[in-house]
Amino acid sequence: MKRVAIITGGRSSERDVALRSAQNVRSVLRDRYAIEVFDFPADLSRFLNQKFDAVIPVLHGAGGEDGVIQGFLETLGAPYIFSGVQAHAIAMDKDKTKTLVAASGIRVPRSVMLCDRSGVQYVHPVVVKPYNGGSSVATAVARSQEELDAAIAKALEYSSAVLVEDFVQGDECTVAIADIDGETTALPVIAIRPKSGFFDFESKYNTATLADEICPAPISDDLAKQLQSIALTAHRALGCRHVSRTDIIVDGDGKGWFLETNTIPGMTETSLLPKALRAAGKDFAAVLVAWIDGVIKN
Repeated sequence: MKRVAIITGGRSSERDVALRSAQNVRSVLRDRYAIEVFDFPADLSRFLNQKFDAVIPVLHGAGGEDGVIQGFLETLGAPYIFSGVQAHAIAMDKDKTKTLVAASGIRVPRSVMLCDRSGVQYVHPVVVKPYNGGSSVATAVARSQEELDAAIAKALEYSSAVLVEDFVQGDECTVAIADIDGETTALPVIAIRPKSGFFDFESKYNTATLADEICPAPISDDLAKQLQSIALTAHRALGCRHVSRTDIIVDGDGKGWFLETNTIPGMTETSLLPKALRAAGKDFAAVLVAWIDGVIKN
C-alpha cells in the first residue's frame, strides 16, 4: 500500500479550517493508502524522518497557498498534488492575480493596495480584505468612513497590506475547476446566498444556517457558461493544477466580475468543492486518488 502524507495545520488564520479539511481528506482516502497526518510546523521533524510516495498539502492561507510549502516539498523531491509554487504564489497575492486575470479579458473591480490607513477617504461602498488572506477572514464591506477605517485596521492585523476594492452589488457565485479524466473541467456553478448579506467566515464555516449554497445554481445556461468560462480562464492564467475555485459576483446586468481564486479550496464535509463534485456526479475520493496516483507515476 502506498504511503501518503497529509500536511496540515500551519500558522495562518485559516488553521482550524485546514485541520478540518485534512480530517475529511484522510477519512475519504483511508481505505486506499497508508496515510499519516502531520500538523506543521510542530510535526516537521517527524515528517522529515520518513519517506512517502506522495504528499497532500492541506494548508489554507499563508504558508500553504502561497507556494512556501510547495517549494519545501520540491526541495525534498517529494511528489505532491495541487498547484505548483508559482501558481500558488501569484494567486495568494490578490492584487497581482487581478492584474493577470484582467489581462486575460475578465472583468475585475477597481482596487487599490494600502500598507496603512492614513488619508484614506470614503467615497462609495468598498470591500476591504487582507491582500494575501482567504476564507473571508478580516474581510468586510465598508459603507462609511468609520467602517472603512475599522476594516482597514482589522485587515492589517492579518496582513502587511490590504486591498480596498470597489463593492459590486450583485449575487455571489463560485466555480470550482478540477482535472478529471485528463480534462480540465468546470464544475457546476454554486450560488451563495448569505443571510447576513455578506459571505463572511462565520457564514462559510461556523453556522450552516447563515448561508444557502445552491448547486447547481438556479441560473440560465448562458450565465452558467459565462461564469465557468471566467473560472477556467483564471485557472489557466494562473497556471493551476488539479483544482482551483474562483469566486465571482454577478451584477444586475448579468455580467460576471472576478473576485479571487483559491488554489487549495476548503475540503471539509460541508465545503464547496466536494459539493460541486457531487453535483457533477463525481466522487471526491476517486478524484483525489487520480491526482495522487498521477504524481506518484510521474
